[in-house]
Amino acid sequence: MSWQKWYPVFLEEMEKVIKEAPKVSPVHKNDHVLRVWEKSKILCERLGADMEVMIASVIFHDLGRHHVQGDHGDKSAEMAKPILERIGFPVDKIDAALEVMRQHDHSLPPEQRKSLEAKILYDTDKMDAFGVIGVYRHILFIEAGRMKIEDVIAECKKRWDGLMLDESRDVAREDYEYIVNFFKTLVKKLEG
Repeated sequence: MSWQKWYPVFLEEMEKVIKEAPKVSPVHKNDHVLRVWEKSKILCERLGADMEVMIASVIFHDLGRHHVQGDHGDKSAEMAKPILERIGFPVDKIDAALEVMRQHDHSLPPEQRKSLEAKILYDTDKMDAFGVIGVYRHILFIEAGRMKIEDVIAECKKRWDGLMLDESRDVAREDYEYIVNFFKTLVKKLEG
């Protein structure tokens, strides 16, 4: 079965879980997941990654985010496993997809992300903090008191430097440069 067949099924399942979640993260809902998928799809096609493992991993990678604070990869995998089994996802790919979900947390040492799919998800998830959407997300974090405006550029540079694949930098370069320039200009204007 091709990944395209799973796409609407996974989206429907994800939306059910989010609807029942105790605390929905405003920047990790389906719009975030769809942006991560678009970037992941580009990298999968360029690098020859397993598209079925990737679509399952991407769509379900943040299920746990709406249930626990901080690292949530294990919780996401725990929640995704019965869904994947129930809907008939290929048994031989379930463990690989769950492992990719577990490995997307930023606290995991990079050398523990061994599969190409794990590296792609890690990178594309972090790339969503760049570009116009990244500006919006960072402003939400600033307004919520989770970060200071003068820390945004350093945070983005840390994400950029932490990308695992050169191809990810190729895909994200324009968005990275956009957010850095935006916040440099904004800080300068605010300082007068």
